[in-house]
Amino acid sequence: MEFGGDHMAQAAAKPDPRRAPREAVDCATRAWSSRLAPAPVQIVNISPYGCMLRGPQPVRIGERVTVDIPGVGERRGLVIWTLGERSGIEFESAIALQPYLDMLSATGAGR
Repeated sequence: MEFGGDHMAQAAAKPDPRRAPREAVDCATRAWSSRLAPAPVQIVNISPYGCMLRGPQPVRIGERVTVDIPGVGERRGLVIWTLGERSGIEFESAIALQPYLDMLSATGAGR
């Protein structure tokens, strides 16, 4: 299984809709959906509003997934794009500021 596909060209043609800059992280965790069992993934980057995942699950654009974010907990989101083993996830709700900052500190983001 792979987390990805080849739909990045669609996303690349649109302006960047991010509400906040992403922080580079390299954080092992797991993700799943209603049709996919929990599987290991890496959080590549993250903001309070979304993240990029890399992993072996074949998610689909428009699919709802759950990501277990260390120090934050389970966060549901929508797959916005996929490319190979990478996927862009927009969270259903933003991560609160303090848990987000604590997670960044614990993962060593930006070092």
